[in-house]
Amino acid sequence: AEPNRLIKEKSPYLLQHAYNPVDWYPWGEEAFEKARKENKPVFLSIGYSTCHWCHMMAHESFEDEEVAGLMNEAFVSIKVDREERPDIDNIYMTVCQIILGRGGWPLNIIMTPGKKPFFAGTYIPKNTRFNQIGMLELVPRIKEIWEQQHEEVLDSAEKITSTIQEMIKESSG
Repeated sequence: AEPNRLIKEKSPYLLQHAYNPVDWYPWGEEAFEKARKENKPVFLSIGYSTCHWCHMMAHESFEDEEVAGLMNEAFVSIKVDREERPDIDNIYMTVCQIILGRGGWPLNIIMTPGKKPFFAGTYIPKNTRFNQIGMLELVPRIKEIWEQQHEEVLDSAEKITSTIQEMIKESSG
């Protein structure tokens, strides 16, 4: 298998994902630039090397050709090691707690190319089960909503972002 961009990273966690069929980017301008250019949402996945559910999700979905194919078509995907970037983890964990009412890892956020989140999840199974949507269903659904209800998605991302900014202001002031 050909490695993806994570092969150049220093983090052991990111290196664990370097041979995934998912076309991962490290956090950085290059990924957001590509998302803007191709008008695709960004799939951000945050984890760390000793996290059990991170490994489960990686094994079930990120190492899976079918899931990876769907992700590569629908998203620009970014992998972050929370131990290397606690700053990014803190921001998106707050987002997840506001959207879902709880947090945890792996932390998966889907956002606009302008970094405005509209979906948050923790562990997402490959296949839908126990009333929890799986990646095989979720990814095509998000792609469809992004393409067919684009304005509504941007609107929702805008509302979520301003809610989060308000809450951060209140808690710090």
